[in-house]
Amino acid sequence: MAHPVVEGFRKEWPPAFAGPKLNELSGNAIRWSTTQNRRSRRQIPDECFVRGGARLVIVLRDPFLDWWATTLPEASSSPAVPVRRTPRRRRQGRADEIAEPVPNAE
Repeated sequence: MAHPVVEGFRKEWPPAFAGPKLNELSGNAIRWSTTQNRRSRRQIPDECFVRGGARLVIVLRDPFLDWWATTLPEASSSPAVPVRRTPRRRRQGRADEIAEPVPNAE
């Protein structure tokens, strides 16, 4: 089964779009600048992109999302629950010895 985030993007995104729109379309989950860096290092397949002019790069939705899905961790079967810490015990000692009640001087 495909990752739910990827499938959500697949339904919402157009089939092809200008690369800089990636930030907006993904809600900044995928940054265009990072994508460009990975692209230049050949970490993203060339099939995910088409040149649309001298400087314009067009992202092809389906190949790009297929690749991006491979970078996501598998969903766990149990929800992440924070570990509950036990409250710290008050330290007994010097403070209690010093703070003895003062006898009533009458």
